[in-house]
Amino acid sequence: MNKIMYLEFERCIGCRACQAACRECGDHDAKERNYVEYVDFTESRQTFPMLCMQCKDPACARVCPANAIQITEEGVVLSAMEEKCIGCRNCTFGCPFGIPKFDFEKNKMYKCDMCYDRTREDIAPMCASVCPSDAIRFIDFDEMQQLRRRRTQMNLVEGKKPQEGNKWDYVPEFFGVYTDSQS
Repeated sequence: MNKIMYLEFERCIGCRACQAACRECGDHDAKERNYVEYVDFTESRQTFPMLCMQCKDPACARVCPANAIQITEEGVVLSAMEEKCIGCRNCTFGCPFGIPKFDFEKNKMYKCDMCYDRTREDIAPMCASVCPSDAIRFIDFDEMQQLRRRRTQMNLVEGKKPQEGNKWDYVPEFFGVYTDSQS
């Protein structure tokens, strides 16, 4: 996998095209595995895309007593393997981003796996392939580095400082994520 996911939350326009595309993905059982959330519904209508951050040390996998959540050699955290998942839901409680969901009818956990069948072939995941505002992108590492540098320069000009000790520390370097609250 030579490309990476890059998110710019403030670009999200709330169209939910990413969710519709996710539902249409081959093995997703017509369930979206990404979400569009409101920043603060009482204050504004601003939304942001929320998908698995593919953590360096994923809490969902760490707390799984059945070792059902596997991590590929590229670092992609996959959904729980049906034959191993015991339905304890520890993963849903352990994830700091609230990504894993539990299907009570099928007694299994499901989550965003970056459309691994596509991304391992350097094809954009469904969500990134349809995002009209480029809030979700699947780009080369060099392009991400350029965007990060530009973003850091803009944050310095605007006087924004990075926050320390928050859940974004779990996100690996290959997953470029930026919000107004982080540089």
